[in-house]
Amino acid sequence: MLPGDPRRFSDNKMPETNFSHYSVAADDSEFLLAIIGFDFSMHVLNRTWERSLGYPSGVLLEKPLLQLVDKDEHVLARMLIDKRIAGVSDRPIEFSLHCQDGSYKCFAWMSSPSLTGQEMFISGRDITERKKAETTDNLQRYLQAKKTDAI
Repeated sequence: MLPGDPRRFSDNKMPETNFSHYSVAADDSEFLLAIIGFDFSMHVLNRTWERSLGYPSGVLLEKPLLQLVDKDEHVLARMLIDKRIAGVSDRPIEFSLHCQDGSYKCFAWMSSPSLTGQEMFISGRDITERKKAETTDNLQRYLQAKKTDAI
């Protein structure tokens, strides 16, 4: 199993690894898989990035990850790297990426740094539909509460 196999995230205990010798080969994965630099430069991506976001891989590799992140969520994206380097977070970090069609998709991210190099493996699971459902539920509860207060 490659160090980047998303199944390894189930126990949140990925080994410290130098990823420069690995390729993200899981092109049929439902996860966005990548190797990025601590400066958010993207080094290796699987094809799920293209399918999910609509950008060709060449365009994605030319941009730092932060250029795809909603500006209001840059702090969350920075936590993906900062907290993993410090070893203080084992929970997914959620932030959205801008798609080529102008929409945004929300992902739950996990990462594992390579302290011997200046890179990190990241895995993003699309949680857009879950977030939409949560927003709808919250809105319905709010409207119901307002309706009850008005009576």
